[in-house]
Amino acid sequence: MRLVADIGGTNTRIAFVPPGSTTPEGARSFRNAGFDGFEDVISEFLFHEVAQIGELIVAMAGPVAGNCGRLTNLDWVIDGQTLSQRFGGIAVRVINDLTALGHAALKLTPHQLVPVVENPVHGSLQRQALVVGIGTGFNVSPTVEAVGHILCPAVEAGHTSLYASIEAELDRLKPGLAQNFPTVEALFSGRGRRNFLSLLTGETVESATPYIANHGKTENAPFDAALDYYATLIGMLLAELKIAYLPTSGIFLAGGVARSSLTGERSHLCSEAAMRENTCIQISPPVWLIDDDAAALTGCASIEVLAHPA
Repeated sequence: MRLVADIGGTNTRIAFVPPGSTTPEGARSFRNAGFDGFEDVISEFLFHEVAQIGELIVAMAGPVAGNCGRLTNLDWVIDGQTLSQRFGGIAVRVINDLTALGHAALKLTPHQLVPVVENPVHGSLQRQALVVGIGTGFNVSPTVEAVGHILCPAVEAGHTSLYASIEAELDRLKPGLAQNFPTVEALFSGRGRRNFLSLLTGETVESATPYIANHGKTENAPFDAALDYYATLIGMLLAELKIAYLPTSGIFLAGGVARSSLTGERSHLCSEAAMRENTCIQISPPVWLIDDDAAALTGCASIEVLAHPA
């Protein structure tokens, strides 16, 4: 029996995957604040279970190296060797949560997705997709499927310099604005969105949530305009990423900032900017929002546990 887990900054989801299956079952969610560490979450999940666990795949919100990682927003270290020893020598693999979504992306069904750009996917012997995570931080997961195997190479796209096209648009909105966002993640993240709203409106924004909820109210007009611009900037980012990664089988957006930024008409603002043509390369992939909080478990369910750690 395989156990799969997705550890976020607030909650951890755990499920079983029966032998011979790639579908998680019996998923439960736990608030991290109630536990001292991930090992205690697993113990709680297994307390009333009698199934023999032989494998554990853990997706976590933070960088992973050597089958070990530290959560971005919580002082938990997720170490594959320690977990193996704690739970009877089982095989353990630790991966980044965006890598798990990369393995899930091409398996997701329409009810798990919200369309942003509804373009067709053309058949190919090799399918290429891209997961774009905009949440607490930023990163992408390139996904390549060929001969029945999926590969999701590790990248760190969030720490690259901001694209020149986006810098120019920022300075068009407000002269000198771009200098506040030296990297992609500096703009496209929770902190980046708050900073963008603050600088554009002149108000200190500690959370974008109330301004998103107050959409359409007279007093909210400056924030409505700023959030509209932000949706367009996400689209401009996708226009650059589609050229860099050639995701002909689709772009899959993940993360709370992406989902909350692209509601209603803002989804259309994003799609218009994302589909702007490049003078050298013409590519118009479909774009979806991943709307299933358990999607990472689907990716974990199909990953080879004994492969080289991500």
